[in-house]
Amino acid sequence: MIENNTSQDESFLSDIEYGKMLYVNPRGISCAKCHGKNGKGGQKIAKYYDQNKNPKLLKGVDITAYSFEDLNASLQNRYKENNHYRRHQIMPIYYLTPQEVQALYSFLHSKIKK
Repeated sequence: MIENNTSQDESFLSDIEYGKMLYVNPRGISCAKCHGKNGKGGQKIAKYYDQNKNPKLLKGVDITAYSFEDLNASLQNRYKENNHYRRHQIMPIYYLTPQEVQALYSFLHSKIKK
């Protein structure tokens, strides 16, 4: 007789493992391409010129210290400025579920503890 030994958590992946998988390739576009492999940012996104024709470099920001609310807003194409949310001009929308956002948040915060 084979026993079905399913303990407390029946998930195949932990929240952190699922978050890592989403971070590397959510909906076909990698968070790491802009925010780096650990979420610290600094990745070059684009070169552009400001209104005075000075060359500028757009880089991904550090998202490791984002609160859950700020991460969720950012993934919905919003960012917080002066305690008000505004629309992003650059960040794409990913349409992640609340569980997927929680998994991403868990993954990013697991990187802080290391």
